[in-house]
Amino acid sequence: MKILLMGNPNVGKSVVFSRLTGTNVIASNYPGTTVEYMRGTMKYGGEKVEVLDVPGVYSLEPISKAEEVAVKMLEEGDLIINVVDSTHLERNLYLTLQLLERKIPVIVALNLWDEAKHKGIKIDKEKLEKILGVPVVPTVAITGEGIKELVSRLPEAKPGNLRLSDEERWKKIGEIVGQVQRVYHRHHTFSEVLGEASVKPLTVYLLP
Repeated sequence: MKILLMGNPNVGKSVVFSRLTGTNVIASNYPGTTVEYMRGTMKYGGEKVEVLDVPGVYSLEPISKAEEVAVKMLEEGDLIINVVDSTHLERNLYLTLQLLERKIPVIVALNLWDEAKHKGIKIDKEKLEKILGVPVVPTVAITGEGIKELVSRLPEAKPGNLRLSDEERWKKIGEIVGQVQRVYHRHHTFSEVLGEASVKPLTVYLLP
């Protein structure tokens, strides 16, 4: 069995991969290319399974070598963990919807969950799960938060049933974000207030 980690670049996918596989990993070039990906193993269903950290891509409509490799690797996978940046939900959902058009089980990891809270972004993960039709798990890969739940819910992963044109996909994304995401005014934390206070004397000193 092969579990694929897929997502946009810079969403913390490799950190999720490390949390799942530990240190026993191998870096490889995809056959016939110079595109590198990581391969490791984890326990799932009482046995060891292969986990592949697929190159980060924005779309499954390849315009680069990395995206070509991602599409090829997708054909070899048995289950997808789609790692999504919670602070940029709208941008990340394009790939998510494309994955839900494939006949392969998907589970979504809403990564950088703490950073979204810090920025005043609130995502109704239950509603998002209902809309997408697949499990959605908030994670903070750098601390390990949510990783155990992610693993425990892997058996719930399921294929999507979407068939959308590009225009319909963007419209769907707008509808989803409008239903599940709210952005609130966030009050400064105590440490931020202290940081600002330490700068002010210097600012005053520099004034003519």
